[in-house]
Amino acid sequence: MSAKHQLLNQYDLHNTLFNNVLVDISEEEAAIRLVPAINNVKWLAGHLVWGQGGLARMGNVPMAVEWIDHYNTQIPHPPGPEIRTPSLEEIKTTWNHFSPLIRQGLENLPDEALNSPIEFPMPAFRTVEGLWTFINHHQAYTIGQVGILRRALGKDAMKYF
Repeated sequence: MSAKHQLLNQYDLHNTLFNNVLVDISEEEAAIRLVPAINNVKWLAGHLVWGQGGLARMGNVPMAVEWIDHYNTQIPHPPGPEIRTPSLEEIKTTWNHFSPLIRQGLENLPDEALNSPIEFPMPAFRTVEGLWTFINHHQAYTIGQVGILRRALGKDAMKYF
């Protein structure tokens, strides 16, 4: 199995898990910060869409989302009330709109492009394949955080399928 095929399989899994981890979480629950120092479900879901932006660029898919930069990793804490944030439903709709477009772009990425060098602060991830691997890890890690928060909110554990 090629590296690209494995990365696409992970991408597909993340699409399933993104939707599954948010099942039955209300807008009010998504905004709850269990303690001041951690992100809430809604911020993490927006951050996952922000992570999709890296894959969109990699797959040459335009992804113009007005609120996406509020969720970049340069913000030390979740955005305050002075920054308009989308509803959880808008975040999910955005993810599900772009997901198949991004997947198609990644699937069309030539295999040889995976070895192309890129600038990235971590030496192990300085190729397109390495960056894609890192983004997949980021998505899984963040989905896991939402999974923990959903249990803390009294919800059933996330279903894989």
